[in-house]
Amino acid sequence: MSPLPSAVTVLGSGAGALSSATELSLAGVDVTVADFERFRASIDAIAERGVVRLRSPWHGVTETPARASLDPGAAAAAADVVVVSVPAFGHDTFATLLAEHLRPGTQVIFAGEGGGSLALVAAMRRAGRALDVDVAELNSLPYGARVREPGLITASRKVGGTVAAGMPAGNAAVETACAIWPSVTAGESVLETVLLNFNAIDHVPPILANLGAIEGGPGKFLLWGVGASPAVARFIGAIDAELVSIRRALGFANLQGYEEYLVEQGFAPEVKGDLHATLASSAFADSTFATGPTALESRYITEDVPYALCLMASIGREVGVATPTVDAMIHLAGVATGTDYRARGRTLETFGLAGLGRDGLLEATRTGRW
Repeated sequence: MSPLPSAVTVLGSGAGALSSATELSLAGVDVTVADFERFRASIDAIAERGVVRLRSPWHGVTETPARASLDPGAAAAAADVVVVSVPAFGHDTFATLLAEHLRPGTQVIFAGEGGGSLALVAAMRRAGRALDVDVAELNSLPYGARVREPGLITASRKVGGTVAAGMPAGNAAVETACAIWPSVTAGESVLETVLLNFNAIDHVPPILANLGAIEGGPGKFLLWGVGASPAVARFIGAIDAELVSIRRALGFANLQGYEEYLVEQGFAPEVKGDLHATLASSAFADSTFATGPTALESRYITEDVPYALCLMASIGREVGVATPTVDAMIHLAGVATGTDYRARGRTLETFGLAGLGRDGLLEATRTGRW
């Protein structure tokens, strides 16, 4: 395993970025957190104290040293290793910035939902720049985390179930990701990290299947407790089965399903062989979702449908695997929100990867050249 880098720039100032900054700083890495002017509150809080703060119930607040910058381009240009941890709808903005500012040989790791590496390579192609950096991405955050106030987070580590893959495949940035987060294991392809998006699998079905309760009035709803009934769990299982079929068609060795990953991440004690029972026994059973007329503005819909499910469905089409349940969720989410997600969502065509066929898609994402 590669040693930890001596210094890292973390781009973003949300829960994932600050959790990553904390993890690195606790390990003795020199950390700079950088974000845009519109997120000044978080950056100013770090700059004022010179630390990122982590609150936990058993020992109060831990402060870890960090620098802060409102010039993410300059911060990235000065770094040998860059961790980007932003929502998927921020991938293109940061990819465009990085395509301009990264030095050749830099390692870039996208920590969060998959697809960031595809966005970066596409941005470099638009800028007329060949892939001269090592790019990696995770399939999900290796944490459960929340921002409590600017510069202050609560977070818990997942014990496993997070995969890193890169372009070119198996590059040094993948090794660095596994060194930063010991719970992360190396995968085969960035297509694998895109398809192992647990949020897209388990966020969308319980919301769409419980819209009456969720939109009905202000309050809290047990999204996976009350909301993931046996029927809704079958929706989740059907989405997962379609994504496993795509992974099988692509020839990936890892065909582990969502239920097994719940246990591997530490969210459930054991695989019960019945997804509803496993969800009911998991930490998710007590998780609440804020209800009310604006509930559908949640990232559980606005991120997971257009940036994950749409991309997954397009990969299925490219390799000849039908995704009727994924397609139904995209359609119903679009009807519910009045949004044409099929027209607006991220697909292989977004990155210039449509029409390559199975083997061409595998080769392009293996080399980062298409």
